Order: sequence, then C-alpha cells, then structure tokens
Amino acid sequence: MPTRLLAALCLLMPSLALAADARCQGSPKARAARFSAQSLKGKQPAERYAEYVRACSLDAVVELTKSLVRFKTVGAELPAAKSPEFAAMGRFLEQWAQARGLGFRTVGGNDVFELSWGEGAPRLGLVFHGDVVPAPAHEWKKPPFEPYVAQGRLYGRGVEDDKGPLASALVALAMAKELGLSPAQGRVLVIIGNGEESDWSGMAKYAETQKPHPTHVISVDSDFPVVAAQGGFVAWALEAELGAPPAQPTPGQLRAVDVTAGEFLTQVPGAATVKLEPAGLEPDKALAAVREAVASVRTARPSLQAEVKQEGPRLVLSTQGKAVHASVAEEGANALWDLAAVAAKLPLEPNGIQAMLRVVAERFDGDHWGEKLGVAYQDALMGRLLVAPTVLRVKDGEVSLAINMRRPQGKDNAAFHASLDEAAARLERDSGGRVKEVKGGEGARYVGDAHVADTSGPLVTTLLDIYKRHRNAPDAKPQSVRGGTYARLFPRAVDFGPAFPGDLYLGHAPDESISLENLDATTRMVAEALHALALTPPAK
Repeated sequence: MPTRLLAALCLLMPSLALAADARCQGSPKARAARFSAQSLKGKQPAERYAEYVRACSLDAVVELTKSLVRFKTVGAELPAAKSPEFAAMGRFLEQWAQARGLGFRTVGGNDVFELSWGEGAPRLGLVFHGDVVPAPAHEWKKPPFEPYVAQGRLYGRGVEDDKGPLASALVALAMAKELGLSPAQGRVLVIIGNGEESDWSGMAKYAETQKPHPTHVISVDSDFPVVAAQGGFVAWALEAELGAPPAQPTPGQLRAVDVTAGEFLTQVPGAATVKLEPAGLEPDKALAAVREAVASVRTARPSLQAEVKQEGPRLVLSTQGKAVHASVAEEGANALWDLAAVAAKLPLEPNGIQAMLRVVAERFDGDHWGEKLGVAYQDALMGRLLVAPTVLRVKDGEVSLAINMRRPQGKDNAAFHASLDEAAARLERDSGGRVKEVKGGEGARYVGDAHVADTSGPLVTTLLDIYKRHRNAPDAKPQSVRGGTYARLFPRAVDFGPAFPGDLYLGHAPDESISLENLDATTRMVAEALHALALTPPAK
C-alpha cells in the first residue's frame, strides 16, 4: 500500500464520534452506495472502506455482539456437541452468513463453525471462540446473558472474550462485501472454535485435518499490538504417600492430617489450609506453637494473612493470598507459599504432608522462575520460564502437588525434560525418598511447545504497522504472552487484540464489559488487516 494512502488512512481515525452519521441510514445497499467510487471520487478502495467502517460499523458490531451473547454457550457446563445453545448459535450464524452471500459450515459436533468468502485456497483465517466461561448470576449486577450498554461500555458474558471481537470481524467482512470488494488472492475464513475455555480437542482436530491452512492466520483473543509468541504449557505433578501415624507420638511434635490449596492447575491458589493434631503436644502448647510460627513468618513477610483456629481436637491453619491466572503468577500472592513457610517453622511429625510442604518451602516459596528447582532459563522475546505450584490435595492416602509452568523457547524438548528429571531427583533426595514425580495416569508430565511466529514476516510487520498508525504508537513491538489461544494450533499464527495496553482485562470477570471505543478501534484495525492481507490485488 503506498505511503501516501497509509497517511490518508491515519486521518480517518479521530476519537469515537457519538453522533450518528447520516450516511449510515437506510439499507446496507443504500449506505454502501454513499461510500462508492462514484460518491467518493478520487479515493482509493482502501480509503473508502476505512471511511465506511469508521462511520457505520459500531452500531452493527454492538447489535451483533448482543445477539451472540444471548446464546448461553458455556462449554464447561455442557459441551458444544450436546448443547442446544451452541446449536442455536450455529443456526444464527448460518442465517447471518447466507443473508450476506457467505459460505457456512459446521465441522464436528458443533466443534467449529466456519464462515467463508471467496474462491481458491485460503488466504486469511480470522480465528475466534464462541464458548464463554461460566457466569454465576449472583456475581453480576444484571443477568450476564442479557447484554446492555451503559456509560460507554457494552456489558455481558463474552463481550470481550470473544464474541465482541468476533462481531467486529464479521461486520468488517460484511461491509467490505457491501462495497463490492472481494478477496483477490484466495478465500477469507472466519473460524470459530467452541471449546477454548474447556476442551480444545475439536479445534485441534480442525487445525490438524483442514488443510491447507490459510497463508495468514490471526486470532483476535489476546492483546494488542501483536502477540507473536505464546509460552509452552507444562503440567508437572509430585506425590508422596501420606503414611500411617506412629504407634506412639513423638513428644513435642504436631501431626499434619490433611492439607488443601488451590482449585485449578491454571490458577494460583488464593487460600491454603492444613489441619493439625496435637499428637505429642498438649493442646494449649500446640496452639501456642502454631501461633508462634505464624508470628515468626509475619516478621519476615508483614503482608502474611494467616489464621489459626480450633476445630474439636484439631487445629486449622489457614493462609490467604491473591488468586490469579497461573500465566501471570507474579501478579498474585500464592497462599501455598505462605502455608509452607509457616509449616516449616512447626515441629511436624514426618509424613507425606510434612514432606510436601517442606519441598514447597525449600524449592518453590518466593521463586516464580524455577531458580530453586534448577530449571530456570529465559528467552529474549518470551522472557523467563514461569513456575507455579497450584493444587495440593490428600486423597486415598496420597499427597499430590500439581505444578503449572509456562515455558519460553530457547531450550529443546530433550533438554527441558532432562531438567525436570534432575529436579525430580533432587526433590526425592531432599525428602528422603518420600516425594516423587507422578509417572502415570492423570497427573503424568505434559510438556507443550512454545508457539512463535516470524516476527519479521509480512503478517507481523503488516499488523504492527496498522497498530502503530491507528494508535500513534511508533515504538510498539511484537510481544509474548504466557497464556494460550487458538493461534498456537496454526503455524506462524498471531493474536491481534482485543485488549489494549494499560486497560484492565475483564474477559473472565463478573460484569464483563468492553468500552465502545475499544470495540470500535478493534473493528477498524481488523478491517484494515482484512483489506491489506486479503483484498488487495496480487503483486505483479
């Protein structure tokens, strides 16, 4: 695209106008005619398209988002193949596509919905997900699946993650078609997976079997300016036999009989609890010992939130932290770290709980990066390996600890597996043979690869250039995230929005919302990406 034309497009990006544009009135055919080559003489197709989207897209995006949000597509409650809500959303999208002359098909048992435009091999794939996280009604001010606009924001479950961005792309595509533009280098696909928040198998099968992939694949499910890399997902688990208590308690020792921390592998625990029996101590001395340990740890970490209470003959020690997604563990406060730190000060009788808490205290507490485990490494683009112990449980005589890691590029699979082998051996030695790695079954080791796009290739450079001009951000650079989106299923795919730097992401929160300004900006940038990557004539 000529520099002169790019500069002209930048002039079409004033702040969000609230007054309706008279040119947007009437049928799609009538309004499109007001942005035709005859009506806007001398303007290039890219200019006319950008002006059309800027003037007329927002209302359509808001209304389409509302329609999509009304479908209660919570995959964690009922998977897409069995859910009437997913089926209904599929019928809605099919009717929407057919009304605009677009192709539509369902792949799998409502696993994936695909809209298509044009002929030939796929050129551009825009990837989204149609499922949403649960939305307990008692946590919301208004019903989560009855979307509404208030004070410049659109509210409802999925408006940011990921139905608002999907609506932005669909409207941008429809408006390009209304203007008479067409894919010049191959088909445009809008690919909607329906298990991103729960079960990726359907979308993974789609990515594996539906070949060839589009030349360029963009997911709109993460951050601006351009997410060019995603950390590899690692699940690692340790276990220890709880062990039978000794026939005679050792004088002066407490006995840990149960322990719990965390809810999910991918969430830093916000609470942790260990239940203790006095065993070899008088009850009042046992209580004093626990309180003294809490006071000792609080001296070193004044923010410690810990409580000790009596439940019959037992003592219950609880710690409170700040639960966050494991991919941003350093932004939270791991309650398990605090529990282990206090437990390390207690005269605990040796058993599986005591051994596991000591491992946490010695090899995890205060260290997000795996330094104490001996597995730390980093990459210039993707940053450091992140390590988060997240779920601790006692079940059927076994104590288990689940650990989530987010792995950058820079160490091949063999070397990374070797580092975990060494860490497991080290922990087993530390614990006198009590703590071992889980070797089979549900908790067995899983090591995923990092996903990295070509940061100097045409996809990243085109999107980055669009973002820089639209946001007046000349220093913007490709970035990496530790989380994962469907982009990682497609080689060299990237994420492009919808979250802007500095904004609070509300995609999984109660009262989920997105500002109309951000929704509008996303639509305009996705539209320009669509034009630049799929609608321009092939180079001669």
